[in-house]
Amino acid sequence: MNLHHLYVFCTVAELRSFAQAASEINISQPAVSQHISNLEAAMGKKLIERKGRAFSLTQHGETLFDYGKRIFNMVEEAEQALMRVGRHQEKIFIGVTNLTGTYYLPDIISTFIENNPHTSFNAVFEDNNSELIEKLIKNQLDIIITYESVVLRDEIQVLPVVQDEIVLVLPGNHPWAAKQLISFEEAITLPFIFHSPEVFVQPIMENILTGHNINVILQLGYIESVKSAIIRGLGVSMLPYSSIRFELEAGLLSVANCPVFRVPRNLVLMRKRSSIETDLILKFKDYLLSNEWSI
Repeated sequence: MNLHHLYVFCTVAELRSFAQAASEINISQPAVSQHISNLEAAMGKKLIERKGRAFSLTQHGETLFDYGKRIFNMVEEAEQALMRVGRHQEKIFIGVTNLTGTYYLPDIISTFIENNPHTSFNAVFEDNNSELIEKLIKNQLDIIITYESVVLRDEIQVLPVVQDEIVLVLPGNHPWAAKQLISFEEAITLPFIFHSPEVFVQPIMENILTGHNINVILQLGYIESVKSAIIRGLGVSMLPYSSIRFELEAGLLSVANCPVFRVPRNLVLMRKRSSIETDLILKFKDYLLSNEWSI
């Protein structure tokens, strides 16, 4: 099988257009048709049914397109892997959200680098999981470390790493900081600070508070700004426990003892099922799942 013929066929099948495929590959449209004809002759199968300008893939064409995508994905993965391997150092490309990159990533990679000194990391930050998953599909990332969410892509494997908890956070000097049990009705009398819609904590908090009269005094776009506002006594909010560890130790923040406002949420590892993993990536994945780094 001529791989260039296959590449032209896959481009046509992907774009559903001979003209767009010709523009994408930078060859003439008759040349595209010739490549397809040569491939059909070599395979002895009809791959495309043409009806004027419209066309559809035959059953054989659909099958070949599926395998073609896998072949060229593997070619891209091989190119990416070769680019990442240096003479003295190997790099792991990690995708993280702003939350996991800020509050988990330093702890995760510090111990690993101590034991694997020739390793370096390139961390890609995105606001949400969907943007990270697209980069993972395109082989721009080796692994994603993020909070769990619904993933509708069969090619993505999701593995739980450690459990965090979303909690209601109070100023450290609040009267309820002494850990006494408070009711939901008592908690919702407090002034609340909301997050921006992009922060995954916001829909969790809204789901708990929906249908109740809440005094929302502020909406902020960053976790650190929410923490600062709580410390200054402006209001309360829900935050991942992992994000407030140091402030809890310093007595600047406290956690309300209200079961309704305690929501477990897993930190997960995402990877592309078809990716070819180097020994280093396999070692890092096993290290993540072992919780040796756990804080």
